[in-house]
Amino acid sequence: MKINWKHTMVALVLTASLVISSASFHAAADEKYTQTSVEKTYQLTDAIKVEVKGILNESTSEGTRIAATIRLFNNGDRLTGVPEYEVRVKTQEGLEYIMRPSQANAKNIQPKETVELSYMNVIDRYDNFSLTELSWLDVNEFVYPKQEERIISIPISSNEWKGEKATLANPAVTKKWEDTFTIPVLSTTLEFKPVSLNEQNTPDGPMVIVGLLVTNQGDKKTTIPDFRINGISDKKVYNGKRLEQGPLSLEYGEQTYIHYAIPARNRLEMKSLSILTPEDFAGEDKTHTNYLIGRLTITLPGAKSTIGYINQLSPYEWNKPIHFDPLYKLIRPEVDVSMVDLRLQESAGGGFKAAVAKFKLLNHSDTPMQVPQFDTKLTSYNGNSYMGTRQNTQVDTLIPNISYVIYYSFIIPSSETGEQLVMEILDGKSVAPYHITMAAFKTKVMDTKEDSTLAFYPFQATLNDWSTSANYNNGNGLPYSYKLNLDFTIKLQDEVVVDQSFSKMRLELVDAKERIMVSKVLSFTGENKLVSGAQTINFDLDRFETTVFLRMYEIIDTPFGEARRLIQTWKR
Repeated sequence: MKINWKHTMVALVLTASLVISSASFHAAADEKYTQTSVEKTYQLTDAIKVEVKGILNESTSEGTRIAATIRLFNNGDRLTGVPEYEVRVKTQEGLEYIMRPSQANAKNIQPKETVELSYMNVIDRYDNFSLTELSWLDVNEFVYPKQEERIISIPISSNEWKGEKATLANPAVTKKWEDTFTIPVLSTTLEFKPVSLNEQNTPDGPMVIVGLLVTNQGDKKTTIPDFRINGISDKKVYNGKRLEQGPLSLEYGEQTYIHYAIPARNRLEMKSLSILTPEDFAGEDKTHTNYLIGRLTITLPGAKSTIGYINQLSPYEWNKPIHFDPLYKLIRPEVDVSMVDLRLQESAGGGFKAAVAKFKLLNHSDTPMQVPQFDTKLTSYNGNSYMGTRQNTQVDTLIPNISYVIYYSFIIPSSETGEQLVMEILDGKSVAPYHITMAAFKTKVMDTKEDSTLAFYPFQATLNDWSTSANYNNGNGLPYSYKLNLDFTIKLQDEVVVDQSFSKMRLELVDAKERIMVSKVLSFTGENKLVSGAQTINFDLDRFETTVFLRMYEIIDTPFGEARRLIQTWKR
């Protein structure tokens, strides 16, 4: 049978990648490549052992791409050249194909060093076939007929990966969502555990964010290697990308999280996750071809649904410091964050409600701290999520031992009751524009029947007395002049400061027909702030009213306009 080597190197799909030198492998050998027992090793020469890292057998528009990545370990005590053997793969029907070495392959191996070599070829075949052996041959082409000596053959059926839509037949590499796993070809000291799977709307469209907890179980500092996570559905592969940029290293026993964004509309579209390692091949023209080798499959039935996620959370106790995952660094441990208030407000024009959550930030250190820029999300029991809008603040520093109160508003449907909610505190900076959950707890809106003097936290506002009087005007203008007399007691709870954009008080005097006679907005901050004592509001009106109502509201600004909450109503 004629073997067609048609345009072997031209057919490669070329992209940019990093050329890996033997020096870089020497630097990483102690951590990464001493794990020769992970994959079975074979003796290639007296000093060199060989291990198969990955085999690709992938159908492309140019034919079948066959690639092999191997590791050579120099067990000797001197510099050794990489043997100039010919590398071939054999198919199940007995055909052999010569593999071309990458131009980035190392030429020599230092003592006790491991190097990684890459081989590739593109065969003009479009049928389905499998690979069985990888062989090294010593070929003497300077005699006729040429002489061949087969040095070693390694079975590779269990290593073969047939592209991104392939499945891994070996049950040992299929993990459940709740399982901890390693990626042996990269490191046996790093353990990975899936911990989160949530959906987010981003500027790039809907994404499913996968979170993994990484633990270094080794005895030395270890760098988290590069690998990919793809989402797999019945018909489609969603290519994920890692969100943390740059190298991440862990000391012995240290932990961290890494996250992947997968462009699926929701997690229900995906049946499993595929763990893949990126490989590289440099052609004769020094251009690079990147490809992926599947390593593990993670099934998703164990991932929590919204209801399951809510049920596993603990209820929040008001005004208590929120427990944050210590692996996240956005909020310093010297800063306590407490939720002190959560209430529903109505939009001034109707059409929506606003849930308003107030958070108290306390710097209990002896030095000023930056105000943490966290985000928030509110989720109802039926799975609807609402992102919080942070109060437009001017303060950026927390004074030691003085609390600072800010609010977040959530625009929600008018049908929402706020009975069963989950509040999430999010890190929106570390892997922007994506959000990572630092803390979550069950909560509900506060009862509106409780003490109204606490409605403007951190201010305790008490209306001691109020009255109205009216006089007939003999001059020009409206016929009646009114006075609204108010007597307040305003106290600040604890040592707390607020920004000038904090919520305000609105007073409305209305008649028996619900017509507003006069309204006044009072601020708790600034030059004209509301203070204890008498307040008088003068206004003119075209009618005389004997029955009037005084209404007190808390008002805030939201992206959709003003939202207000009725605090109390009095009648005269």
